[in-house]
Amino acid sequence: MQTIRSIHLQKNLGDVLKAADVEAVVVTNREQPRAVVMSAEEFIRLKTAAGEPIPPEVRKSRPTLHRRPVDPLGYDTRDPSYGVQMAEDALNGRHREEIEKEIDRAMSRWGMR
Repeated sequence: MQTIRSIHLQKNLGDVLKAADVEAVVVTNREQPRAVVMSAEEFIRLKTAAGEPIPPEVRKSRPTLHRRPVDPLGYDTRDPSYGVQMAEDALNGRHREEIEKEIDRAMSRWGMR
């Protein structure tokens, strides 16, 4: 979970909103938690799980396009340098079994196996 100081929230609002699509972001004031920013999708999920009504102004009219799925191998895809680590791991043979399974699933999905 990311944390941002309230003083930096206005300058970094776009980054905070992008991060909130992936996971909740804690906003602190004087090192104390002040608020939590989360995606509308997550808010709706929590309200539904709690059996509470969902305010109509929160309902989404279109899907969020920049939401990133969790990487199955555990790479933090929000950090652009993850590609370098992934390449190094591949060259060193790490995650070989998981990669082979994913290749097989993709090839089957595309009718190539």
